[in-house]
Amino acid sequence: MTEPASAISVPLGLGVTAELPLHWVDDHTGLYSFVLLGRVDWVRACATSLAETIDDALDGERVDVILTPEAKAITLAYELCVRMSLPEFVVARKSQKAYMTDPVHVPVNSITTADEQELWFGQGAIDRLRGKRIMIVDDVVSTGATMEALFSFLHSIDCQIALVACVLTEGEQRTSFDGVPLVSIGHLPLARR
Repeated sequence: MTEPASAISVPLGLGVTAELPLHWVDDHTGLYSFVLLGRVDWVRACATSLAETIDDALDGERVDVILTPEAKAITLAYELCVRMSLPEFVVARKSQKAYMTDPVHVPVNSITTADEQELWFGQGAIDRLRGKRIMIVDDVVSTGATMEALFSFLHSIDCQIALVACVLTEGEQRTSFDGVPLVSIGHLPLARR
């Protein structure tokens, strides 16, 4: 068996290409590491590319709020809010914060984290989401564990999930998640050995 490439190049738009190094998560599975944090050029390129795709996918329908899991896609959610003239977005936090009133949490088992995680929402965030049309924004959708947790939570507070927008899918190429359209600008293979 051939050893997977130690890095891959992914075009993000606006002439920007990301060089993604391979990191092994265990003896047999590797992920090409895509980290938006601190990369203004990547975020702007991704937001520009996604904004066009989002507009087509929504086909004139509105989105009330963007929801993003902490932390790598926060800057992307901000950029998309600006481009879509949305006044705010909600972050699903990865730990309970002292300022959260009546917090609730949702467990998540992600491929990128060894231990179970939790996504936390305070009552203020819940109030901003409840009954709204939501677009979930993330950097990468891989196994779908984070999406499953967010979908379950959003359905429990009577939200309509209009769209999932991510920069990249990983492993399985997706155009929908649980019946909801999913848009992305590229795909990452999982490395195997």
